[in-house]
Amino acid sequence: MFETSDLNTIKTLLANKPESVRLLEVDDNLISKRIKAIKKIALEKKLKIEIKKFKNPNKKINLIFKPSEPKNIEYLEKFLETKEDAVILLLDHITDPNNLGSILRTSLGGMVDAVVVPKSRACHLTKSVREVSKGSSELIPFVIVPNLKRITEMLKLRGFLIYGAEGNSQSESIYDTDFSKKLGLIIGSENRGIQETLKLKCDKIIKIPISDKLESLNAAIATSVIVFEINRQRTN
Repeated sequence: MFETSDLNTIKTLLANKPESVRLLEVDDNLISKRIKAIKKIALEKKLKIEIKKFKNPNKKINLIFKPSEPKNIEYLEKFLETKEDAVILLLDHITDPNNLGSILRTSLGGMVDAVVVPKSRACHLTKSVREVSKGSSELIPFVIVPNLKRITEMLKLRGFLIYGAEGNSQSESIYDTDFSKKLGLIIGSENRGIQETLKLKCDKIIKIPISDKLESLNAAIATSVIVFEINRQRTN
């Protein structure tokens, strides 16, 4: 089980995944309107609520829930059968939990269909990641695979284009790129970028135009910019 006192996370789970909730604990001296509203939602959904006195005087609410489990490649294969114009995010050795948590939140908000990471040399669903994601880690499919090269090959067989995001003078600006097709988007780490074997699998390398005074953006920020450009194009 996993616990959180973050109000955004609690609201997200109550609204979108109430079946994961095991217990909502609420302070016996309840004043906050936001927490009262959360308690009301839990009551409407007939979730288990316990009124208690927290040892920490600053703590007024706590949610205990069953965390989501990472998915495997077999899940991804079946999942893709139900998606026509999917966007699959492939993270190449992103090791920072804050980056990953932010990327998951961005991916959910930007309607990415799944996030894929390699088994080795990559951050997975740690406590920190779940906290930073504000509940997004529980709602978006998070897939762990032996290696990303195999996934790019699998996606290509299903008609996906593979784009790698990396800033260099030869790259195409994201604002000149057509994102309307089925897409596998590779994001590399800020320090190492995308490994060469994966670059060779890319149909196109794209970049975010930024000031010459700045060398690069971190992975979470870069993902956010690109994902919402994809979303903008697809919703216009």
